[in-house]
Amino acid sequence: MKKTENDLVSVPSELNVLKEHLQGNITVDYDIHTLTLDSVIGKGQVRYTNLQSGLQSFDFDLKLIKDIEIPIASMTSESIQFLYCLEGHCSHQFETFEEATLVEQFQTAVVHSNRGLASKIIIKKGDHLMLNIICVNKKEYFDKFGKENNPFSKKLQGLLYEIGTKSKHFHLGGYSLKIAEQLKLLFGIEYSNEVSELLSQKGRYYLILAKHIEQFHSEIENNSNTSGLLKNELKAISQVSDFIKKYPEIQHSIKSLCLESGLSPAKLQEGFKFMFQRTVSDFVRNVRLEKAEKLIKTTELTISEVVYSVGLTSRSYFCKIFKKKYSYSPKEYKSK
Repeated sequence: MKKTENDLVSVPSELNVLKEHLQGNITVDYDIHTLTLDSVIGKGQVRYTNLQSGLQSFDFDLKLIKDIEIPIASMTSESIQFLYCLEGHCSHQFETFEEATLVEQFQTAVVHSNRGLASKIIIKKGDHLMLNIICVNKKEYFDKFGKENNPFSKKLQGLLYEIGTKSKHFHLGGYSLKIAEQLKLLFGIEYSNEVSELLSQKGRYYLILAKHIEQFHSEIENNSNTSGLLKNELKAISQVSDFIKKYPEIQHSIKSLCLESGLSPAKLQEGFKFMFQRTVSDFVRNVRLEKAEKLIKTTELTISEVVYSVGLTSRSYFCKIFKKKYSYSPKEYKSK
């Protein structure tokens, strides 16, 4: 049940800082706090998720009618901020006399500044911005991994050393569709009262953080964009993958998808291998299987009807690939 701001015992201080710059009302649904904008400033919302002590996430989904500057350093002190722009663009600036750096769609950035140093996000009016910021408190979160001897903790410690020794740090990363795919499942979501679903959605933020750290290390070591694809090519891959997910029943081919995306066959395959670690045909097959699994769980369709609904024609072939992925035949899966 949603509670209004007047009903709340306490509002997270991080969200109160935002409210000083983005006028609106705060509601809470379980432990998800949402700041909904007043019409005098624009439309949209900012969702605040406290993942654990020292780890918070902010999802901005805004379209403003005036330019706004948000001081991210004061949102969470002594933290490292991982930025990802899913749609639109914004800018980051340390001091007012320094040049602002543009963060474009699908682009990552890593920001850190010591207490007292200005660090702000600049959002321009008129553009639809979908931005995720994961704030990681260095001491509370990273120290937990200090004694662990595994590849992930080593990457965390390496990142700490790279960033934490400087009074301020800004790393403009390359483009990443891997993070985009996770955020698409989080933006605009309505949490149900299922605790398992809430935990599953929160888990995606940890995946996003892991991908940020992986990309940051790769770019620091190689000093290069990890994708090798241009922004417009990444956008085309994202759009064509959404098209396949929306219409799995269509008989997709390399030729038709090239016409849909405007990409060459080589770029199309390169993009899917980078983004999904699959060929185009493997991706289409997997989308169909996931759609079929959902239909089997949530509808009364027969197996033959499910096969037809996802664009396949052979029931025996469908049963074979379904069992390979889910370890049960479609009939066994439905009965369970």
